[in-house]
Amino acid sequence: MRDIELLHPKLREKAEQMLKLCSERSLIIGIAQTFRTVEEQNELYTQGRSKEGSIVTNAKGTDYDSMHQWGVAFDIYRDDGKGAYYNADGFFSKAGEIGRSLGLEWGGDWKEFKDLPHFQLPDWGSTPIKLKKMYGNPDNFIKTWGDYEMVSEGYIRVNGKNIKINQIVKEEGTYIAVRGLENAGFNVNYDAATKLITLNNEPLEPIMDFNGEKIKVRAVNIEGTNYINLRELGETTGLFDVGYEDGKVKIKSI
Repeated sequence: MRDIELLHPKLREKAEQMLKLCSERSLIIGIAQTFRTVEEQNELYTQGRSKEGSIVTNAKGTDYDSMHQWGVAFDIYRDDGKGAYYNADGFFSKAGEIGRSLGLEWGGDWKEFKDLPHFQLPDWGSTPIKLKKMYGNPDNFIKTWGDYEMVSEGYIRVNGKNIKINQIVKEEGTYIAVRGLENAGFNVNYDAATKLITLNNEPLEPIMDFNGEKIKVRAVNIEGTNYINLRELGETTGLFDVGYEDGKVKIKSI
C-alpha cells in the first residue's frame, strides 16, 4: 500500500516532510510502500524462495517481522523518469541523507541486506522485537496511535525576539517545551516527585524576571520532554500576555 495515512502519525509527518525536502533539492520521489498486511508481507517473503525473483526481505508476515506491518516504515522510489531504482548518480544516498536529517533510520546504512529505498522510525529499534514485546501484534499497537501528541517546531516571541521552541497544540491551548525556555535566558529545573517546574531568570537582560519564584501550571510529558501551558504561565506570574502574530505565539511583557 502507498497511502501515508496508514502510517504512524509521527512517521506520516516525517514522510510529508521528506517529500517536500527532496523536491526542494530536485530529488523527485514517490512513496512506494507504507503499511503491509500479513498477506502482502508473506507474498514478498516467497519471492526468491518458492517464487521466481530475487530475495527482497527476510521478514515473514505471519511473524509480524516487518516494520511495514507495524506502520512505522515506508519505501520510496525515484519519480523523475530515470528509472524507479536507478542509482548510478547516488540518488538514494542523497535521499538517505535527508531522511537521516529528519531523524529516520535509513536502510542504506544497514551492514547486512542494505535496503536503499527504506526508511523507518528508530523509536522502537531496527526490528519489531520491542514492538512485539510491548503490544503483541500490530492491531494492538495501532489502537494507541490516537494518544500520540504531534510535536512541531515553532517560535515564541519575547520582547520582539523570536526564539525557536518545540510545541504541541491541544484543545486547551499551546504547550511549549520547558527546556526551550532556556533559549530565552531561563534556568529550568523540574522535580519529578512533586512535578514542580522551577523557572529562574537572572536579570541579565530585560526579558522576564521570576526571581526564583516557584509557580504551578498545567504540564504534560511527551516522550520524556515536559511541556507547559504557555497561557497559564503568563496568567500565573502576571508578567506577560500570550497572543498570536503571523501564526506564531507572541509573548508581550506587562
